[in-house]
Amino acid sequence: MTSITDVARLAGVSVATASRVVSEADYAVSAPTRARVLEAAEALDYVPNALARGLLKRHLPVVGVIVHDITDPYFAEVVRGVEDGAHGLGYLVVTCSSERDPQREASYVRLLRSMRAAAVIFAGSGLDDPNLNAELSRHAAAMRAGGAAIVHLSPHAHGEPEIGVDNAAGIAAMVGALAGLGHRRLAFLAGPASLYVARDRLAGYRRGLAEHGLEEDERLVVEGGFDAEAGAAGVDALLGRRAPFTAIAAANDLLALGALRRLAERGIRVPDDVSVAGFDDIAAAATTAPSLSTVRLPLRELGRRGFEHADRALAGERSAPVILPTEVVLRGSTAAPAPNPLPIGGPA
Repeated sequence: MTSITDVARLAGVSVATASRVVSEADYAVSAPTRARVLEAAEALDYVPNALARGLLKRHLPVVGVIVHDITDPYFAEVVRGVEDGAHGLGYLVVTCSSERDPQREASYVRLLRSMRAAAVIFAGSGLDDPNLNAELSRHAAAMRAGGAAIVHLSPHAHGEPEIGVDNAAGIAAMVGALAGLGHRRLAFLAGPASLYVARDRLAGYRRGLAEHGLEEDERLVVEGGFDAEAGAAGVDALLGRRAPFTAIAAANDLLALGALRRLAERGIRVPDDVSVAGFDDIAAAATTAPSLSTVRLPLRELGRRGFEHADRALAGERSAPVILPTEVVLRGSTAAPAPNPLPIGGPA
């Protein structure tokens, strides 16, 4: 491989000068000299050693993004936002899919710490696992002490995210929108209780019911996974509980999409017999039949702002937490209840 010594020799400068030019160090070099070094580097196809540069700068230009499920469109859009911010500044974005496995998540963070990554961005919610959270706290403290940045985009064991959205308010707003259509019996697919974000969204559902004077019936709340299969299973659970409802709100869009599929399989029409709403506004939400009503989150912006927060932290700046806005989007999956609605989930 071409070395910096080869570049210096071709450019007719010292190795130190060539190194300063290619590493973009804050050091005065004349324009003609800089041009000769860059021309030599291009002619020799010289690529700086990122590991060596990282050793000199205390950390590597690597940003690790911890996601729960790399196939989930929610996380794909957030990571796109991180890459938007990182690309022009020379950072490599590494996506680590934990599958909500505490040991796997901890191993990724240990590895990122050991390789002296510049930043770790937790795109997914914290898990309610005491051992994991104690270990993550140790790693985060050590990385920050070494000049690295730690950013959360969702609630976690130690509090609210540095960059996030108001999950409870977003769900409460969707409940309000359904109430505005005339729904009085609203079921909720709540997601996994082990996730702090799922707890916030469940709290938002209950807050929305209270704000609009609606009855809370625990039979209408189903906890489970955060994917389409869990949404389908949630519909089965609701129909087996014999508690009537005219609308289903879900803690994320994948749950809602799974619910749409199962309702169709069981011959229940949406929105004629029951309305369905999600949360996130992933790309697929607008393309289903019927299209999915949901709460729009600025997912790509969330990722971009998360990286910007990390970049400021790396520069030694302190930034206040930021809560990004949400927006209720009503589409074809929601409508007013029929004048004499079928008692979905309950006795005739």
